[in-house]
Amino acid sequence: MSEKSGGSHLRMLYAPPIHHCIAKGDLGEMKSLAKEAENYLHQAGDVSAALETLKIEIAKLEAK
Repeated sequence: MSEKSGGSHLRMLYAPPIHHCIAKGDLGEMKSLAKEAENYLHQAGDVSAALETLKIEIAKLEAK
């Protein structure tokens, strides 16, 4: 989730809202969403790698 600049509007940053934004074709909104997503990824780090590590640790514990 990301807070939109200058307000308290929260926008979920996952595929459906991004695809909806693209379909609307509003260049300003698309640029704004791209900046929000880039900021989120910068703050969140590599979530995919962290998830894979988590799955490995879950599997280890389940195997015991």
